[in-house]
Amino acid sequence: MTVLNAIVKDKAEYLIVRKANQPLSEFVHQIEPSTRSFYQALTQPNTVFILECKKASPSKGLIRADFDPATIAKIYQPYAAAISVLTDEKYFQGSFDYLRQVSQTVHQPVLC
Repeated sequence: MTVLNAIVKDKAEYLIVRKANQPLSEFVHQIEPSTRSFYQALTQPNTVFILECKKASPSKGLIRADFDPATIAKIYQPYAAAISVLTDEKYFQGSFDYLRQVSQTVHQPVLC
């Protein structure tokens, strides 16, 4: 099994458990539409970049021990059309809290 296949398999299993423990109906009322347009960010006439905040990867292991996603996002801000934040815990040592930190730091669309 490739690493990608393992990630997809594990994520599918994770989602089954997550949906059972936290059904959408429990938090759907907390979801607000974003004012940040991913489409507009990527359809600018100039070259655009999606930059990534990633603490670790399956192939490299730990990339940055002193990982501070808000600081990284501030550095990316002048250059990024959007910022991708790795939230997967098992393979990337990510966190949904990293997503919140980056979203509160920059005005660009933030992806997970």
